[in-house]
Amino acid sequence: MLKLMNTALGNKVKVIVLTRPATDYKDQQSIEETLSMLQIDGIKVIYKSNIHQKFVIFDQKIVWYGSINLLSFGRAQESIMRLENLNIANELIRTIGK
Repeated sequence: MLKLMNTALGNKVKVIVLTRPATDYKDQQSIEETLSMLQIDGIKVIYKSNIHQKFVIFDQKIVWYGSINLLSFGRAQESIMRLENLNIANELIRTIGK
């Protein structure tokens, strides 16, 4: 994912990752290193505890939403769906601010 994010950054696309703080994970050191790598590359990282939603929003209208951890390895039984809907994207963006 980092390679794809760096390509986006190179194209002047704003990339924001919302995740739980490293203290919320068991392997804190590994998480801290990964999040630091994102920030060094110019990706904005926002921390929020007690979140479980997994989604990506592109161009404030294309939403990928599901059970797949988008920045890690998934399992065969996980799923994700793609929606193109400005209202759904805006609602998810609003949930980030809460």
